[in-house]
Amino acid sequence: MQRHEALFARDAAGAIERGAPDRLDEPLWPSGPNARKLAELCVLTTLACERASRAQARGEDAASRRGGDASSSTSPFDGTRGAALLETVRRLSGVGIRKRAPSSSSSRDADAADASAAADPVAALRELGLLALFPHMDGLARAGTKHQQHRARKSPGWDYFEHVAKMQQLVAVADALKARARHPANAKYAAHQIALLYQCVNAVRGELKPFKATIEARFESVKQETESAEARLSEASAAWTERVAGDVAATARAFPPQATEKLRACAAAASGRYP
Repeated sequence: MQRHEALFARDAAGAIERGAPDRLDEPLWPSGPNARKLAELCVLTTLACERASRAQARGEDAASRRGGDASSSTSPFDGTRGAALLETVRRLSGVGIRKRAPSSSSSRDADAADASAAADPVAALRELGLLALFPHMDGLARAGTKHQQHRARKSPGWDYFEHVAKMQQLVAVADALKARARHPANAKYAAHQIALLYQCVNAVRGELKPFKATIEARFESVKQETESAEARLSEASAAWTERVAGDVAATARAFPPQATEKLRACAAAASGRYP
């Protein structure tokens, strides 16, 4: 359920205030892991770990290491902050990771695995697939200790955000080009916009890749029209531009499997469709 701001809410003094936080998107009786909240927490914690890695590389927290003061550490897993983070992950992990059907041969082993995952937040994140996407989260195993060190390492979860941004840019450019293809005032910019669409297609690739050849086949003739003194697109070129831009946008919105491969792991983990 989508979260909406409360229309009216009363504060302690009885006055009416707007925009009070609500919990409309949370179940009345939670069971199992809250995958969406855990994914959000993994993103924020990973960002903090990467900042800590850069700060530690610069030696900015050297004084806190010498003094033994975890409160001034850059690591999100240190001290009371780390203990609070650990408790939050435990709470969001719920009472088990999977609902397995009873089996005479494996039900006890499955129950034991569920109990272990519920007790160990790192195991819970591993079951959900979030640990593979955000490996910095293995620091939870030592949460609450002082001055954890963070090495620079790649988080595959960032592939999701990078690729989503590329697809969003592709759709935005294609929609704008289609909408303006027949506007006379836009003709002198058409070649530049088509070139930008080509770059976006090349960045996303997958099922969008064949559009590269489509654009290459006609780009020079369109460019010549826009570089003329009148800077007008012929009816045929305007129709072609409109059609190609529309086809690119429609293909991207269909979320074809190859073009969206980098989105699947993070989307599945955040939605709770764990293996």
